[in-house]
Amino acid sequence: MEGEMEPVELRALRSLGLGFDLTNDFRLRFAKGYPGGRLVQLDESRTRDVVFPGGRVVRGVSEDIELDKGDRLRYRSDVLEFNQMSELVNQKCSIQGKVPSGYFNALFGLSGAWLDDAKDTQYLAFDGYFISLYNLHLKASHLLLHDEVKRAVPSKWDPVALSQFIRTYGTHIIVEVAIGGQDVVSVRQHSSSTISAAELKMHLEDLGDFLFSDGSSLSPLHRKTREGKNKRRCLRSSRKSCNLTACNWLAIPKLQPKRD
Repeated sequence: MEGEMEPVELRALRSLGLGFDLTNDFRLRFAKGYPGGRLVQLDESRTRDVVFPGGRVVRGVSEDIELDKGDRLRYRSDVLEFNQMSELVNQKCSIQGKVPSGYFNALFGLSGAWLDDAKDTQYLAFDGYFISLYNLHLKASHLLLHDEVKRAVPSKWDPVALSQFIRTYGTHIIVEVAIGGQDVVSVRQHSSSTISAAELKMHLEDLGDFLFSDGSSLSPLHRKTREGKNKRRCLRSSRKSCNLTACNWLAIPKLQPKRD
């Protein structure tokens, strides 16, 4: 089966060794390869059958690919400045540096114009559940690019050629994939806001505890004061998940892991 009808286990396996553009969407369907497949060389002569959670068996998987069990956790960040949060999110994605990723921009509703976003933002924070059913990763510590990819690397500074290379192959190589889901609420404070970091943290804690409860608690949005209404104009809160209470949502990844 091909495309969207292909089992998620096969799509995840085939994504390992592909490229992706750090500044764009991280979902599997945006992974970049070349006509032969992966950008890096794997030993396809040594293979084995892999049994995934749920019982699906995939045959002929390279010994260079490892399957690990997943986990489930709730993580609430500190209230951080723009560059600090960008670095934290990159660390969670096993990426070095502070360059904002496409995932970071989507998480906080940012434009992607790095300098403008940083200038317009005072603090950022998030709270969420992160569930992985299983993790796939490449075992090799040193990966070799295919010759075709090496030849495509511009030999000198050439913005046009470099842009074409990134469009074709991306900026990074996928070495690990987690299959599951997440339910995250994020808060962004505008630079003009006078709310303190402590107040922002309290707002996030109240919002997260309500959203991730069984729905029986009173929403903090229904406990507004006149002052609170004015303060919230300087905050942007968003939630990334399906429209279910957390208790119901936690069971969904086992039934329908996120495919893209």
